[in-house]
Parts: sequence; structure tokens; C-alpha cells
Amino acid sequence: MLSQLRSRTRSTEALVFSAAVVVALAHAFDDAFLLNTAGVPLTQHALAAGVALVASVLAIVRYDSLRPGLRAATAFVFGVLAVINGGRHVHHIATADLTANDVTGVLELGAGVVLIGLAAWIPFRHRGEGRWLPRLIVPPLVLVAIWAIGMPVGMALTDIHSLEKPVGQAPNAAYKTVHFTASDGVKLEGWYRPSRNGATVLVIPGGGSNRMGPLRHAKMLERRGYGVLVYDARGLGHSEGTPNSYGWDWDKDIDAALAYLKGRDEVDPSRIGALGLSTGADMAVDAAGRRSDLAAVVADGTAAIGYHDIEEYTSKTLNRAPMWLLFKTMEVIRAGSAPKVSLADRIADARAPHLLISAGASEKEWGELYDRAGGSRTELWYLPKAGHTAALKQYPAQYEERVSAFFDRNLRAR
Repeated sequence: MLSQLRSRTRSTEALVFSAAVVVALAHAFDDAFLLNTAGVPLTQHALAAGVALVASVLAIVRYDSLRPGLRAATAFVFGVLAVINGGRHVHHIATADLTANDVTGVLELGAGVVLIGLAAWIPFRHRGEGRWLPRLIVPPLVLVAIWAIGMPVGMALTDIHSLEKPVGQAPNAAYKTVHFTASDGVKLEGWYRPSRNGATVLVIPGGGSNRMGPLRHAKMLERRGYGVLVYDARGLGHSEGTPNSYGWDWDKDIDAALAYLKGRDEVDPSRIGALGLSTGADMAVDAAGRRSDLAAVVADGTAAIGYHDIEEYTSKTLNRAPMWLLFKTMEVIRAGSAPKVSLADRIADARAPHLLISAGASEKEWGELYDRAGGSRTELWYLPKAGHTAALKQYPAQYEERVSAFFDRNLRAR
């Protein structure tokens, strides 16, 4: 009788696990095949969906045959990934309109909570059973696996799927809606305001941001008379394509934006600069290293766009390994092509002067790395108490004066 009761309990446990995994898988398929924006082929995320399907089916089929510790670990790993992928929809619902993708996302979040709860219940249910050593070793191993594998893989899987962020109204009537097309056919949209002092600045948003993100910086430049082009990163706002928070494929977008500016009669092609925030700062540095037609670059919050940057930054294997897995996962699921050159090499090749803005202790070493690589062409402004890309908001007068003086020196007519 006791044996039958235990068998029934295990079957109920397996049923709960299977149902939660299927709910999470439904959202993965929603992300892969229904969420795709214009400019993204239906097959773009087929590999990621296939990996999720195979992993889910194997886990469901084999679940009952696993020992309690492995069942708990399996439920925990699936639960963490589901919470990461589904949890972002809570923020999206709070800040934007509710979409069908949000519904499946919230259901996945609920499934993730159930799976994590199941993972916690299993050891309690089987307390006192089995050998003590595996029970002692498994929990820390699971935590290490989540940190080293689950988190980077989860970040990579969620990063390639855009969640709609509303694009509001232009700051004033001087900003006109413009369109340009990247070399891979992706159509992008932004706002352009002509210059009043003869110089123009391309403003590049951060990862996961559309044109609204750097609008405070665009207004600052406008006040100083600079022309401004600010646009939606690919896959966000009104731009087509697959998003990527590390700037993969953004080089094509920046090249298209600069071509648009240079094609306008009122733009002096020798007086074009770039101001980038976070990932936009990384890609501004990348562009200046690839091209010779940027006259000045302000990079606010530069860090890493690929594994080569991690190699430049640290020699510690424990720091490198999760980032290697993150970038490799992004590459495998076709979020874009991995950068082949480090930003340190790019800034060393650049001709344009750079103002590097680093905020807080976490950015200090990155700023120092790129300042060393750039030599006499770079200047580093370290703001220890500022938030990431928040220096303009926190120190408006100092920021505007420092950045404007830099652009004045390098973009104004002599």
C-alpha cells in the first residue's frame, strides 16, 4: 500500500513537472515563431526552438527514472530559465501595452515558479532517504550550474526576442521622421534634426533601447546647435530586424545611418561625430576603428560586445567561462555574427579623438583599458558616483559642458 502511494506521488510530481515544462515550451515557441518582427525570417530562431523542444521532451520522458536529487536539479534549472524568460513580461506589461506574447510570457513565469517550488519540495518529500554525501554535494553544484550555465544561456535566449517599447512623440517639430536601410536589407527608422552650427552627431542607443532612450542626450546636443540623428536599434521601436543587446549586426545600421547623413546636402561630411550609450558606446568605438570619417566620438558606458573583449579585460577563467558560454549561445542560435576584433584593437586603430565616460566602480576598469589602448587620442572621464549612462541626468551642467566642449573642439569649423 505504501509502495502504491509513493508511486502515485511520483506520478503526480511528474505530471506537475511535465505540465509546467509544456507551458514554458509554449512561450518559447511563441517567441521563436509568432513574435518575429519585420525583417526577421521565420526560420531565424528555429534552432533555438528545436533545442528547447528536444531538452523539454527528454526531461519529461526521463523524469520519473531520475533519482530525487536529479529530479530536483532538473526542475530547478528549467524553473530558473522559465522565470528569466517569462519574468521580463511583467515589466513590459507595466510599461507598455499588453500583448498576446505577454500572456504566454506570464504563464511561463508562473510555470517557472511552480518548477522552482517543485525543486524545493522534492528534497523535503524525500528527507532522510538515500546517502548523505550526494545530498550534501548536489545543492552547491546546482547553484554553480545556474551561475555558470543557466544564467548565460537564459540571457542569450531572452536577448534575441524583442518586446515592444513604445515610441513617443518627437521633441519638437524640427525633428523629422527618417528611414534608411542597412546592407542586409533591414529597414530602420529614426528622427533627424538639421544642424544650426554646421556639425552633426549620430546618437546611438543602448542595448534593448529605441530612440527614446538617448533622447535626453539628443536634446542636449540640440541646445548646443548640433544636428542630431537618433534612431531605433534593430528589432526595437519602428525598426526591423532581430535585436541584440551586445550590438551584433549594429555595424550595418551605423554604416547606413552615416551614409544617410553624408547624403544630405546640409551635412558637412567632415564634421560628423558620434555619441553612444552603453552598447551604443561600444559600437561608436567599433565604428571609429573601422571607418575614417568620424571626426569625434563620445562613448558613455563602454564595456564588451564579444568574447575578445572579455579576454582583454580578464585572464581569470571563472570570469571568462560564463561570458564565453553567453556569446557562444548567442552565436549558435543565430542572433548575429560574433565580433572578430576586440574594442581595444578598434580604439587603437581609430583616428578620431574619443571621450570615454565611465560611471561607477564597475565601469572604471573598462574605461582604463580603452583609455590605455587609445593612447593620446582618448581622454577618460570617470564619475565614481554616477549610474550607468545616467551622468547627464545626475550631473546635467557638468556633463553638458564637458561633452559640448569636446565636440566643439573637434567638430566646429576652424
